[in-house]
Amino acid sequence: MSDEPVFPEWLAEAAIGLASGDVDVWMEMYTDDAVHEFPFAAPGATRRLEGKDAIRAYMEAMGGSVQFGSLDDVHIREFGDEVIIEAEGHHFDAVTGDPFDLRYLWIITRRDGLVTRLQDYMGPRRPVAEER
Repeated sequence: MSDEPVFPEWLAEAAIGLASGDVDVWMEMYTDDAVHEFPFAAPGATRRLEGKDAIRAYMEAMGGSVQFGSLDDVHIREFGDEVIIEAEGHHFDAVTGDPFDLRYLWIITRRDGLVTRLQDYMGPRRPVAEER
């Protein structure tokens, strides 16, 4: 038996879609009335998105500043309809191409197989000093 955490298939597909720039694939995991929250957002930044349309608009706008990449150092805990995921994201600035890392903690609640609430706790962007 492997000790490597396995992303739930629905989230792995969504993350791969987002990394390839396909926001539609990412959006497939949400209910129409889903809520995506950023509890650690800086003052004045977006803290809560209500509904699939608002989440889509936000994610599409993010494509102008972030090229999403891979995730590693993943830790997953599933409790029925709730999933807690810790991960390290390796991304690129969409304007400059500079790499940066983000530490994530996601608390995801689902209903009937779709995300109803995603609490997105992320740390600050950390520049990558050397090539990955």
